[in-house]
Amino acid sequence: MLSDRGESRLDSTILHLDDVLDDIAEGRIQIPVFQRPFVWRPEQMLELFDSIERGYPIGSVLVWETRQPIESLPSVGDVQVPPAPAGQMVSYVLDGHQRLSTLFGVLRRLGRPPRADDQREWKWRVYRDLTPKSDTERYRHHRAAGEPPPPAPDHYLPIRVVGSTFDFLNFSRTLELRVGPARAERLVREADRVAQRIRSYKLNLIRLQGGNLDQAVDVYTRLNRKGVRMDADQMVSALTHRQDKPTLASRIDEIVESVASTGFGELPRLALFRVVLALAGEQDVMTPRWEAVARRLQDHLVDAVPDASLAVHRTVDFLRWAGLPLAQLLPYAHQLVVLAKFFHHCPEPSEEQRYELRRWFWVTAWAGSFAGATSTTLRTKLREMQDFAEKGTTLPLDLADVQPMPDTFNLNSARTLAYVAWEIGEFPKRRNILGREFDVTQQIAAGATQAYRPVVAVKDIQSKPANRLVLPTVPGMSLLKSLLELQVVGGLPNDGSFSVLTSDGAKRVLASHGIPERAWSGLRQSRPEVFVEERTRLLEERMRAFAAGIGIPLGDRLEGVADDDSTE
Repeated sequence: MLSDRGESRLDSTILHLDDVLDDIAEGRIQIPVFQRPFVWRPEQMLELFDSIERGYPIGSVLVWETRQPIESLPSVGDVQVPPAPAGQMVSYVLDGHQRLSTLFGVLRRLGRPPRADDQREWKWRVYRDLTPKSDTERYRHHRAAGEPPPPAPDHYLPIRVVGSTFDFLNFSRTLELRVGPARAERLVREADRVAQRIRSYKLNLIRLQGGNLDQAVDVYTRLNRKGVRMDADQMVSALTHRQDKPTLASRIDEIVESVASTGFGELPRLALFRVVLALAGEQDVMTPRWEAVARRLQDHLVDAVPDASLAVHRTVDFLRWAGLPLAQLLPYAHQLVVLAKFFHHCPEPSEEQRYELRRWFWVTAWAGSFAGATSTTLRTKLREMQDFAEKGTTLPLDLADVQPMPDTFNLNSARTLAYVAWEIGEFPKRRNILGREFDVTQQIAAGATQAYRPVVAVKDIQSKPANRLVLPTVPGMSLLKSLLELQVVGGLPNDGSFSVLTSDGAKRVLASHGIPERAWSGLRQSRPEVFVEERTRLLEERMRAFAAGIGIPLGDRLEGVADDDSTE
């Protein structure tokens, strides 16, 4: 209970999973609005059920018990839940939202199977393969409409039936009609074993009883020093939340959504939060003690959000003009923070300023200027950018360290992301293997990792940027085979000379991807090293011309190490 001094105490209880889900269904456990949205990937959801069946610990759930009304989410796992009972003690989840949403959304979901075009619903339909080929791939999703199709619909136990005796019995009867009593007995026995393990699983519920919200979040941070913490903006939202105002986290969600709606994609939440901090006058925007930041700034943070939104949208417009087509290709999130600082202080830059900012963007990406950045690094860059905006000082640039070509193609690397952004702008009108134009930006937005495929699988050159293409092919045909079957005059020469393309359409296909005819001819003669060397030569020539056009001198060596520090 809450004492006169506002003190709190912790209490740990072991509860059956069903009891915890019942409390959610009846409103006694609530998810406060300052929690981040459900963000778990489908594979994380499957891993959770696999761990539960094996009896592995999945971590404690931390709740804050209080009679103080806290605004809460209307649904958990996309299932509507009732509001908290008025005047009663309610448990608000501080840690465990993703796990509880997964469990509640799957086990307490009713209704028909999802439609094939329902992109939200399918992830809540989890199945257990009752005759798995591998002990590590027992749980799976089914994305299409209806139940899993033949040849083996009887192999799959819908996990949603585990939470209801009636639904489980109905599943068992239907299974017997499908496969006959003999086979059904074995499958139902396995299904019952799975259901019992899930229903009997016990959760450790840690209750923080009494206290105030600051104390609740303080306990949370102390218990999670080494674990997965709230996002920074979620932490500050918890501390600065006011009943009559939208949370900081929800305001940042609005910025994310408004930028994404332009087709640029989703910006990193942490970067947007740091923009808010920077515009609110906070000196150390990289501090890990966000709760202390919130106590210093309080409502001033929320007041800075409109300014941050305007600055971010101006920054996005600039980045597109400068040659960055998608948010997911932003080399360093810190670049967004620093540029937003400029556009806050100078919303309408001159042409000379825009030119300098463009140079700054590409130099910092190519020189690895933010790799391993510290609080001091970012503070210095923010000060330099504000001085450039307000006083017209010169922006310092690390021209000596510029190396725009990554030594290996790695989309976790800032240098590779910058290379991809440049390549899209350099070859904007691509053609597929049939000669039809396609939107390369859309291909990458749909899945950057899958979009870029290697042409040849040779150890020393497989990871070279010149060996990677975004080139849709006929289903079932490899990229290499598709390129080899482009038309030639008189077949393959056997005197070591290069083949000649006959079709203007085939020439346009190659040119649209920056593939010289000599590079293609090297493939035809089983000389993949020629393909990579010739295409690398062309790419470097185009890269030098691009850099010269924006006033960036390049040294003799363009190739640099592909650092993997692109998130910060």
